Amino acid sequence: MTWLREHRWRIAAAVVALAVVVVGKQFYRDATAADLRWILAPTAQLVSWVSGGHFVYESGAGWIDPHIKFIIAPPCAGLNFALAAFLALALGALPSMVTARGTALRLAGAAAVAYVATLVVNTTRIAIAIAMHRGTIDIGGYDRAELHRIEGIVVYLGGLCVLYGIARSVANRSHHVATR
Repeated sequence: MTWLREHRWRIAAAVVALAVVVVGKQFYRDATAADLRWILAPTAQLVSWVSGGHFVYESGAGWIDPHIKFIIAPPCAGLNFALAAFLALALGALPSMVTARGTALRLAGAAAVAYVATLVVNTTRIAIAIAMHRGTIDIGGYDRAELHRIEGIVVYLGGLCVLYGIARSVANRSHHVATR
């Protein structure tokens, strides 16, 4: 009983984090561009700034730049990355979740950081994909669809690694300050 009492907020946080991932995956499965406006619109704006393009919303399809013939559609939302980032950040913060307030703050912080990280990483991924599409990045005779998929994997994995490194650095700094 003492162990359960001592770890109740960590257990609750893990259950909440897993529930968010399950519900998020269910939502994403059938989500339209309009449903994902909260993540696709800022991504399209950032991609426009980075790539020099001009993406506009087209109902049913997503954000389109007709001049470069490129679309940012629901599969481009990066929601799987966002969910993975949230889960990693939430689980990484479990040791410090000892009160209800602290747990709620850390989960909210994990959600906010995951959202911002998703915008940054997804903008990078899409900007690279546009450069490949335009021919700015030479891909030779390789299958463009396969290279686009590989590029996504590499950028998302790199983004998760950077996010993990930042989270570990913050956790180590917090631990160091707490033990002084």
